[in-house]
Amino acid sequence: MDTLTKADIERRIKEYAMRYYGNLISADEPIFDEKEKIWKAQLKSNYPRLIKNDYPQEERFIRVLPLKGLGTICLNEKLQFDANCSIKREESISLIRSYLEMWRERIEDIIVTASSRQLAKTSPARVFLNPANMILANLRQRKECVISFEQLEKLRRHTRIERWLSLLENLQLIKRIDEGYTYGEAFTALEKETSSDNEFEIFSMAYILEKSYPLLKEIFHIQQFEPLVHLDSCYYRPALEAPEIALYQTSDSLFRRFIADYRFRPTIELRHILHELNKSEALLREKQFYYKNDALFKEMLNLKSQIPELTLPQA
Repeated sequence: MDTLTKADIERRIKEYAMRYYGNLISADEPIFDEKEKIWKAQLKSNYPRLIKNDYPQEERFIRVLPLKGLGTICLNEKLQFDANCSIKREESISLIRSYLEMWRERIEDIIVTASSRQLAKTSPARVFLNPANMILANLRQRKECVISFEQLEKLRRHTRIERWLSLLENLQLIKRIDEGYTYGEAFTALEKETSSDNEFEIFSMAYILEKSYPLLKEIFHIQQFEPLVHLDSCYYRPALEAPEIALYQTSDSLFRRFIADYRFRPTIELRHILHELNKSEALLREKQFYYKNDALFKEMLNLKSQIPELTLPQA
């Protein structure tokens, strides 16, 4: 082994990485563990992302998503693969899936944060956030500005009203007092910012989405609203992965990506969701092609630049 150079060892580890883990996974520079007498290298991947553009002519591009921390590959002193010390291939692939899921969720959070006011104008958002709207609208319309506990008790069997009250209280849209609930500081700020009931409703829904989307996914069933974010992500995720490309997508391209990335939904349903995104200007349209809202995309890029590197919790 003394006659081998560092380059020889690196080449040997890369050969084993290719053989045992496939061509999507590579190895970092190896380090010799004097205590265990083995060579170790961290596995990583420049995971390819295929991006298809539909206009002015159909083109395909490859961009990569860098993933680190996919486990460790080990070679013994004789530069033979050590299966006991090395991560199993299935485990490494499972880590890649976890990273891709994390990336998808981060992009969805960015999309909701940047385009909350557009999404708040859609019918799925109104349906999903109706319990919150009901509470806030009552406070806005009642002169005494208090909703009593007795009034809320009548709703408990029919809605998850306690969860909504807790959420709105945490957002300072409402606050609890001895008689029940009244308006909070954020409610007052939104009233000053808006000039009509409709505008207040949109701004308050947008505020809830922007500040609490990850929590909403965790605590509430959001099947009515989530497909809207998913279809929006089918455009903006590849756009954010290749921001230098002026991306145009047909509805068919967006629907195929939706079914591939999420699950099957009937075309008639996806067409309605896409109409809602276009009507609210979350996505813009020219003839049969959908493209980005520049102001929203600029904010998405800003938010993307602030997110930390993808890492998974250590076992």
